[in-house]
Amino acid sequence: MTMGDRMAAYLVLMQQVDDVDRYRTEYLPGLRPFLAKYGGEVLVAGFDAEPAEGEPPNSTVVVRFADAAAAWGLLNDPDYGPVKDIRLSITSRGQMVVAPEFMPVT
Repeated sequence: MTMGDRMAAYLVLMQQVDDVDRYRTEYLPGLRPFLAKYGGEVLVAGFDAEPAEGEPPNSTVVVRFADAAAAWGLLNDPDYGPVKDIRLSITSRGQMVVAPEFMPVT
């Protein structure tokens, strides 16, 4: 990897969506412009994940970004604040990370 290469980053969110209707009709439409603005590609989203260990919340989301700066750009965008407030008002047990793409040690 050269200095000019960017390493992809993934936003991984697990949360309990307590009001699925508002999540789908208010939060997701508000989020979409920010995903487009920061180049986020939704890889996993929904309520269909099967628990493999523990008692995970009902929603899992994985979004790929070109790099961590893009992921943090979305999360820290002041215009995203009101949209985030909607999500926080209708969810609980949220856990989120921004993780770099795995690069094997050679």
